[in-house]
Amino acid sequence: MALYASSDDDLESRITEAFGSPSERADTELRLRSTVMPERTEPDGPRVSASGVLSRLGASEAGLEVGAPIGEGGMGIVHRGLQRSLGREVAIKTLKPELRTEAATLLLLREAWVTGALEHPNIVPVYDISHDATGSPRIVLKKIAGASWASVMHDAELLRERFGASDPLEWNLRILMQACNAIHFAHSRGLLHRDLKPENVMIGEFGEVYVLDWGLAVALEDDGTGRLPLASEVRATAGTPVYMAPEMLAGSGVALSERTDVYLLGATLYEIVTGDPPHAGSSLREICAKVVRSEPSISDTVPAELAGILRRALHRDPAQRYGSADALRTAIDELLAHRDSLRVASEAALRLSDLEEERANPSADPAETRARLYHLFGECRFGFLAALRAWPENLTARDGWRRAIELMVELELDEGDPKAAGLLLSELEAPPRELAARVDAARGALAAEEERRAALARDHDPAAGRRVRLAISAGLGVVWTLLPWVAWYLESRSPGIDQRLPMVSSTAMLVSATAIAFFARGALSRSVLNRSLVRAVGVVLAGQLALFALTYRLGITYEQTRPLVLFLYAVASALVAASIERRLWPSAAAASASCAFAFVWPTLAWPAESLANLVLTINVLAIWARLDEDLVTPLRQRGGVADFLQRRRDRETLSGEMSRMALPVRREDGRAQPEP
Repeated sequence: MALYASSDDDLESRITEAFGSPSERADTELRLRSTVMPERTEPDGPRVSASGVLSRLGASEAGLEVGAPIGEGGMGIVHRGLQRSLGREVAIKTLKPELRTEAATLLLLREAWVTGALEHPNIVPVYDISHDATGSPRIVLKKIAGASWASVMHDAELLRERFGASDPLEWNLRILMQACNAIHFAHSRGLLHRDLKPENVMIGEFGEVYVLDWGLAVALEDDGTGRLPLASEVRATAGTPVYMAPEMLAGSGVALSERTDVYLLGATLYEIVTGDPPHAGSSLREICAKVVRSEPSISDTVPAELAGILRRALHRDPAQRYGSADALRTAIDELLAHRDSLRVASEAALRLSDLEEERANPSADPAETRARLYHLFGECRFGFLAALRAWPENLTARDGWRRAIELMVELELDEGDPKAAGLLLSELEAPPRELAARVDAARGALAAEEERRAALARDHDPAAGRRVRLAISAGLGVVWTLLPWVAWYLESRSPGIDQRLPMVSSTAMLVSATAIAFFARGALSRSVLNRSLVRAVGVVLAGQLALFALTYRLGITYEQTRPLVLFLYAVASALVAASIERRLWPSAAAASASCAFAFVWPTLAWPAESLANLVLTINVLAIWARLDEDLVTPLRQRGGVADFLQRRRDRETLSGEMSRMALPVRREDGRAQPEP
């Protein structure tokens, strides 16, 4: 029969072949979650005489005390027992009286042989096989005090009380991992279980996990004993319909493999997650249709990683499932490791929602809003990064972290802080192009604005070109302080002097000032102060020249012109002190005083001007000179005056000593006297 049914007729044919006609499977419809045993008078595989095995074993009834029944299965009864030789309680499994046939006996023995061959912590140990006085087989097993996994799986309160399980899902996943260990061990011994389900897993009083009911187990390879049926010789459908893998419905063991048990483990995982087996239904036909399709519904509320494990483990194609029970166990183990990451990411996502809400509806106080936004951002960012450290592939954490970063980048752009926006965006390996372009544009605009402000600050920095300004101002101050006395002396020698000679000297001064400004243009053009002072000096000198020329043209005498020149100086000084350098107010006051003095005593105009220029020179030195920077530091760098004098004294001392050593001492008789 084909592995998958292609029509309703095919499905009905497969159901009939696997479970019998509708009339024959009436009981099956009522026991959809029970194990379906092969309807045969003889077990599959080579003929092995159960009676012959039992006769060779012999009875060991004297060493056992059989007590009351403690459990019942499809064909057997489990009794409480006492193994007197060791004084320990055991479980004794025997056949039901109505099923004591050769075939049933062999099935029970095979279950014991399989279980006995699998010595594993998660598989119930078999202590002995014998028969009682009636010849019925008797299997002595370890007695397990506990409950079936199915009875406790979804009872959160019971799990918390009995096993201290605060997280039922994690507890059940760890139980499943131990079942995976047992099945992987069985597969390593070449055995398939074929009937894995929560009812066939026992949980001990202390949390021990045991995989039970190996009655349907088959061997993948022939060990030569003929005691175990081979999977390739299976000709009947067996298992529990609501958990079955699609290939189990075929009724042929050719398609059976380790991946069949992987499917059954996945079906158990599905029941852990959803509360129901994957093929739950109200009729055998509905269940078989689900088995064939093998497309169990997985809610969107199931975490993506867990949903992926379920889909792979329950894939209809065995080649697409996990390659082994251990591979499934590893996937579950990784899932548990990732759950903490997912839990932290979920908490961070709540903070991100609060952040988005606060961003969309800010409070009236901008400062309070910003503080609140950054508080929420810090919480969600810390959570997302912690989740990513625990599990770098956590997409929820990665997406949430990116969204939080992008949200704060947009906030900083809106508030005009592209530097902060760029710093935040640098955390993302591959930021959105549009957002990165906005940040780059804003940073470029900010850089241009900062450069403009820096240039403006440099332009208004009074320290720019200070030394050159100081040197030129002091030099001109000294010259202008001495020139009035020269002019006074010349006037005293030539009483009839007019404005023509001052016009020549004014022209010379204007040309000299222009030359100085040209050669020192680098320093004098660095700041607004320097440029303003240069222009002011130029205007005053040009005004002085114009004043002399105008008064000469109007016939005003030279003696009457001198107070007007001082008036020009006073006005210019006042304007400079008021608009360019306020600390020049003493110079402006001195210029005004000299002007007033010259109007009263015109013959003393030149001394008054010299005095005003001296005040200007002193004023300039006082406000622009830096003694430590301009004098002390250079001297220290060059060794200083004190060092120079000390070196000179040292040289003189050394020279004297050398001279004394070179000249011999003479005695009175003129002979050289040796030195003492």
